[in-house]
Amino acid sequence: MKPVSNARFLMSKQVRNERLVRELDSKRHRELFMVALTGLALTAAVIAFAYPHFEMIRLGYRMEELREKREELVEVQRHLELQRATELAPSRIESIATEQLGMVYPDSAHLLIVESFEPAAIVKRAPDSR
Repeated sequence: MKPVSNARFLMSKQVRNERLVRELDSKRHRELFMVALTGLALTAAVIAFAYPHFEMIRLGYRMEELREKREELVEVQRHLELQRATELAPSRIESIATEQLGMVYPDSAHLLIVESFEPAAIVKRAPDSR
């Protein structure tokens, strides 16, 4: 076997250290666990603080969308009310009846006056004797 040369040291023999097992450092594991736990606690605190803020912003946008939708619907309602009033105007109905349907006002010869009448008194029946 040829020795490996380096400017600082000379190694004449290869060392096999694959059978070496490093001891677990429980103090180091405990420190890493505490760092992770602290990070988790800080993350939870940030989320707990930020969530209501972002939810408020989201609700603000939603309220603005609903306000705009309401304004559009109110405008449509006004338009429909105006259209309904126009459609139900007596002068419009009269002009359609006379011009399109050919209706005319009846003359006095075609008038029949019906006098009001009172309905006959309701006869009360005696309850059945069973």
